[in-house]
Amino acid sequence: MELSELHIRRRRPRLWYLSHNWTLPPGNIFRQPLTCLSVLLVLAVLAGCTAQYPLNPVLGPRQTVAPQHRGVVEKDDPLFLVLAFSGGGTRAASLSYGVLEALDRIEIPGKGGPDRHTLLDEVNLITSVSGGSFTAATYGLRGRDMFRDYRERFLLVDHQSSMLAGFLNPLNWARLWSPRFGRSDMAQEYYDQILFDGATLGDIPKRDRPNIMILATDILNGQVFPFSTLQFSLICSDWKRFPVSRAVAASAAFPGAFTPVILKNYAGDCGWKPPEWMTQALEKPDPSSRGYHMAKSMATYLDRDDKPYIHLLDGGISDNLGLRSILEYLAVRGGIIDSLKEQGYTKVRRMTIIIVNAENREQPRWRLLDEVPGLGAILGASSAIMINRYNFETVDLLRRYVRDWSDELRAAGMPPIEFYIIEVGFDFLRDAAEREYFQAIPTSLYLPEVEVDRLRSVAERLLLSSGPFRKMVKDLGGRLPGDPPAEKVDGYTGEPKTVASPPSQPLQPLPAATKAEPGK
Repeated sequence: MELSELHIRRRRPRLWYLSHNWTLPPGNIFRQPLTCLSVLLVLAVLAGCTAQYPLNPVLGPRQTVAPQHRGVVEKDDPLFLVLAFSGGGTRAASLSYGVLEALDRIEIPGKGGPDRHTLLDEVNLITSVSGGSFTAATYGLRGRDMFRDYRERFLLVDHQSSMLAGFLNPLNWARLWSPRFGRSDMAQEYYDQILFDGATLGDIPKRDRPNIMILATDILNGQVFPFSTLQFSLICSDWKRFPVSRAVAASAAFPGAFTPVILKNYAGDCGWKPPEWMTQALEKPDPSSRGYHMAKSMATYLDRDDKPYIHLLDGGISDNLGLRSILEYLAVRGGIIDSLKEQGYTKVRRMTIIIVNAENREQPRWRLLDEVPGLGAILGASSAIMINRYNFETVDLLRRYVRDWSDELRAAGMPPIEFYIIEVGFDFLRDAAEREYFQAIPTSLYLPEVEVDRLRSVAERLLLSSGPFRKMVKDLGGRLPGDPPAEKVDGYTGEPKTVASPPSQPLQPLPAATKAEPGK
């Protein structure tokens, strides 16, 4: 089979919800239209009454959730590298994938031996929201193996049409009519079939890869809900057996298009006890303390009579950059010094946070008209404004925290840590037409092939043009594209081996129509 034929087949995944083979039994009963319709209606009602979303597994009475995987980098490694993948549908998935590809092309000195060592090997943690969660979860499960087919298997597939066909298929209406089954539950089944193959969160730590933190939003309190061992300990649910596809479905459950993903709260049924910082914060309430507010929010999960179920929607509602959960974690544990000690990273001298921001600023056509915009247009514009402004405030908060951490280390007489805050976003493109083009790409679950490849390409360009990134690579003794090859050492030239990942496609000049109308 030709590769192009394989790509075409993969772009049109088998519709699992349309694969039933119907045959008529002997006799004439099903040949009468009204009789057939009545039978189907009865069957649909019966099926709808029994449809149920999959319940999250409960922990045993004396069980506790094991500590979460802490990343692949050795505890004496001087570099701690975090990637934060924003939301934004396939555009976010493509941009974050391009960053992974770019990191795997940047060689740095390894731990010895002839094996090629890149910045991708140094990643400790990936946090992800919505569209970015598809890329983060896939890399957590497959590592570099995802470079073989992620583009064809996921990025080039029209997921939007496939899921819409499923929602509109009468064979699924019975389940969708059920009050205990929704569109996000069907989306989970779809993601599991095309990408995750039945994997659970517990499958990620089994592999020598970074910690993956998928984020959703608890829609009742507006707080970030991380799919972490700590969060699952609160509700006495088994984190290891929770499907990756369901975590991603919750993280990407855009309100309206998808329904909330529901988790059952089993709090009190296991052997988990609140950490000391949480107990102390609740015993001595301080409304001005971030730690107190986080402890108060977490405590709501311990009362399962008042909160028997958790309703989760898109992580972008509470934190579209996936950064605030990190900042809150550090804040409640006493700052950077105590947090690193708790995790065992006592030798860290460089901390890098790469923010992959796929936010869009599409210019709607109604801005040029003298007509009153409709409700949908206003809601869409309001949502974009709030998310974009919140993104800026989050990055600004991170920079203020970095200054505080530096002061904290200096006051304690400890060796300083070099912080590198690196932003990969379309605002950093200098050409106005190109910037408008990328900002206008929709946040849907389908993009044309040319846009997917342009996003991958611009991700590398933005990363390599970042001053803090270039400084970090130089400080680590690494090689940037265009640098002279490394000297030959013990028969190893330092030249990269052939990688299965296809090279980034160069960004072609934009068509004149695109420049004139960036929304198209």
